[in-house]
Amino acid sequence: MNLHLTFTKKVMTALTNLKKDKKGLNEYVAVASLLALVAGIAVLVIPNARTTISNLWNNTLSSMSSLFQSVASGK
Repeated sequence: MNLHLTFTKKVMTALTNLKKDKKGLNEYVAVASLLALVAGIAVLVIPNARTTISNLWNNTLSSMSSLFQSVASGK
């Protein structure tokens, strides 16, 4: 349980620091927007890109979910 509290505190501190750093936050938003734009164009131009991008997102989200569950359970 202590590991979970430490992890939560670190995440909250990082989010607070990011919120204070407006330039850094703007850069993260710009990068995320650019990635979304490129993915959108790829889906429109390349027929098989939709499936590939969808699979990449699903795999990423699944991995993140497993990681957070492992950290939350103290493994």
